[in-house]
Amino acid sequence: MGSRRRIASLAAIAAVCLATVGVSAAVAPSAGAAGSNTLTVKAGEYTYKLSGSPKAGWTQITFQNDGTEYHMMAVVPLKKGVTVAQVKKAALSDDDNSFDPIAGKGQVTGAPQLLGPGAQTTTITKLAAGHYGVLCFIPAPDGAPHVAHGMVKVFDVDSAKSSLTPPTDGLVAVSISDDAITLPASGMPAHGWAKITNNATEPRDFTIARLATATTTFEEADAYFNEFFTSGKLPAGTPPASLEGGSQSVPPGGSGYVQLDLKAGNYVVVSDTEDDQDGSKDIHTQFTVK
Repeated sequence: MGSRRRIASLAAIAAVCLATVGVSAAVAPSAGAAGSNTLTVKAGEYTYKLSGSPKAGWTQITFQNDGTEYHMMAVVPLKKGVTVAQVKKAALSDDDNSFDPIAGKGQVTGAPQLLGPGAQTTTITKLAAGHYGVLCFIPAPDGAPHVAHGMVKVFDVDSAKSSLTPPTDGLVAVSISDDAITLPASGMPAHGWAKITNNATEPRDFTIARLATATTTFEEADAYFNEFFTSGKLPAGTPPASLEGGSQSVPPGGSGYVQLDLKAGNYVVVSDTEDDQDGSKDIHTQFTVK
């Protein structure tokens, strides 16, 4: 994704290595969603704990970061039988084509975003039947990506059909274009679901960040995470924002669903493309939850 890894392009870290999906601890479908089909994974240093038996189709994915570091989930469709060792070797290879021999078909879109310590996020997205790998590419304090320390798992999605359907109750509409994010005129609610529709010409991610104080700016938060993901080390001092999740890599003309469970405070929502090198495609807007 290039050297700049801002708030807006956090999902692109995963996109570099193919696609992304979320992780958590087991939860039931939230109000507004019909049926049940969950994938649950809990992240820590440096492990994933997956549970649930996801079926093909709409899947509710909850990512819970119980660690003290930032964590993400890059989900890669794999060929049947590919092992954890094979995925780790491909992920750490300097060969740009290292995943080709083990890659499956398709790409996971609209899955949960990267999270800060103690945060949780839930999305609803479609998963095809098949075999997948889930990896974390966030840098550890020693500079190596978390996958190098063993943060990689494989899981399967059954060919049986999911009974889950997207939520309709408590749903607000958010749209993304090439140059703007449009939120509901009434503002973003603290609780409910947001349907993220991508009207842009390229795949777009959607990141929610809570600003630390009433006077914290987007630019301060953006600079902080740019330094972290460029240097591999957290800057000194209190983080100017907390990463609250979102939806990764929503395709043009497509939609993703993000559950809202927001505390009172000032927020910024940010979107970028997967291949943005210089930040020229960053877009963001701010809102307040009272």
